[in-house]
Amino acid sequence: MAGRIKGLDGGSIGSDQSNPIEKVRVSNPVGSGGSDSTHSTTHADSVSITDSARTLASLSQAVNDAPDVDMNRVSAVQQALATGSYRINPERIANSMLALEQDLSSTKQ
Repeated sequence: MAGRIKGLDGGSIGSDQSNPIEKVRVSNPVGSGGSDSTHSTTHADSVSITDSARTLASLSQAVNDAPDVDMNRVSAVQQALATGSYRINPERIANSMLALEQDLSSTKQ
């Protein structure tokens, strides 16, 4: 992922209260007037992580843990090429390219 939060290791998000994402402490609330120590108090705000966010975080971790190359698939293709049994399906390739183009154009709208 391109977006990283400084100071966090990028691990999965859990319900652990020690997790910095679960609890945010505001030491100098907005509008407190800055460094006036007679009126400054510490307020604790809490943040709830939705089930969807937890699911996305676990899926992201699974993707990060997956190998970049599927060596079983590479071996199968190499063997098919060596034996001459590898078949190219131009219609399937064209359909996949069109589907990709449609997906990309729908995200731009």
